[in-house]
Amino acid sequence: MLRLLILAITCFAATARANIPPYEVPKAKIDVFWPKGFEVSIPHEEGMTLFAFHGKLNEEMDGLEAGTWARDILKPKDGRWIFRDRNTKLKFGDTLYYWTYVIYNGLGYREDDGVFVVNEYTNRPGEITTPTPPPPSGGGNGDNKGHGGAGEIDVRIDESCKSTATTKNGVPQRCANQLLFDDDFTGSRLDKHHWTVEERFSRAPDHEFVLYLDNVPDVLKVQNGMVTIRPKMTKQHFQQYKNPLRAKHDLGARCTGRANTDDCVRDGGAQHILNIPPFISAQFSTKQHFTFKYGRVEIRAKLPRANWVFPQLWLEPKDAKYGVDNYQSGQMRIAFTCINNTQMHLYGGLILNANSPWRRAKMCEFNNEDALDLGNEFHTYSLTWKENEISVSVDGKQYCRWFTSSNTEEALTNLKAEDGQELPKLPNSELLKSGTKLAPFDQEFYITLGYGIAGVNDFEDSLYGWQPEKPWVNTEPRGMSLLHKKVKNDFDGWLQNGDLRIDYIRVYSI
Repeated sequence: MLRLLILAITCFAATARANIPPYEVPKAKIDVFWPKGFEVSIPHEEGMTLFAFHGKLNEEMDGLEAGTWARDILKPKDGRWIFRDRNTKLKFGDTLYYWTYVIYNGLGYREDDGVFVVNEYTNRPGEITTPTPPPPSGGGNGDNKGHGGAGEIDVRIDESCKSTATTKNGVPQRCANQLLFDDDFTGSRLDKHHWTVEERFSRAPDHEFVLYLDNVPDVLKVQNGMVTIRPKMTKQHFQQYKNPLRAKHDLGARCTGRANTDDCVRDGGAQHILNIPPFISAQFSTKQHFTFKYGRVEIRAKLPRANWVFPQLWLEPKDAKYGVDNYQSGQMRIAFTCINNTQMHLYGGLILNANSPWRRAKMCEFNNEDALDLGNEFHTYSLTWKENEISVSVDGKQYCRWFTSSNTEEALTNLKAEDGQELPKLPNSELLKSGTKLAPFDQEFYITLGYGIAGVNDFEDSLYGWQPEKPWVNTEPRGMSLLHKKVKNDFDGWLQNGDLRIDYIRVYSI
């Protein structure tokens, strides 16, 4: 190591005497991993034959001393020179002091006096989200994206950093009220780093009357800083078939559902009743890209105003810890709407099970829909998720809140009907006891956005005296056929005001 130090000084002096054009060592990129480990890297350039890292933790380097870490890297990997420590556990606020050394075209060069403060964790190689303050109260222009580099420190954060229980992709976050995720839908396509678009048939437990597809003209559009979903009839899309609702449809390798199941393959001629959905819609999620636990979600949107359709502004569990079927691991609805007669009803809340009586036990209705002109104007729909409570709001007005009691027996899943009578225990009640009092909402969830039509659960037969009359009964196997028959002759009139438009979505730590 002494020989390397002497070589570094000698080469630097030789470069100066020979008047060779200066070469600058690339700024080191430092990634800190949770729960342990970090790596330091620079990009490879032709002519580089060695990279060395020297560093100390929370103690300044004494000139060109070797330091706690002193390693020579003799070959690059995947286009980068990488020093990796797999065992050191670094905490928020820890400081790495370092210098690096490169041999380039036979001469030695250094980056001196390097300082890196741990301000975040990199949960996957190359994936960085530097905390960024939320926009001022009342909104913002969407320019504040939070895409800074590793180790950048925003002094506004450090001066008022309140600790948070929020996690992102399994990684603890440093400060509350920091932007974790946002999309204002600029460009002409969904950002593939944020979203995966579904390609599958609808499935249990709700069996919406739709087929979710990507790249269908006029169904899913991104333009003018907004994403718009407007369903179309299946017959309009599959015009190569004489009768698309009686054809066999195989989504093949592009299917996002379970392979070799009716998520991906259906034969419309195999059954007497209709089993090819008569409508095509769109749904997309962050499941493969972004998950979080505890935070505040804000979505500015104009919701569809049409009978028998509903917006899908949901949070869904990353892992089915408390059961796979019937929403046993929970679903959070940031907003759900339906129309009865001329009244548009807004709901938000928590789904504990797909079936009655549990399905609506933690759902609430906003009691002043007319004042908001729902379906004709944009509004901001929010869900706030803390360690001991969850609430929903519209335009900053909270209209429902669920919380756990300090009494250790009072969990979120303790259910009572409107008349105060206790409801039957959830089918997975014993499994829920393995979690916290907030179970099943104590795991990481992802965002789902989409557009649903009808189905067998969301438009409960006895919820209202439906006007116009509901065309199907939820237990009726011919439900899709009955709704299709009702609307097919005036499809455009049915969905005249049926667009779902989303302006932006933001998620903050809390």
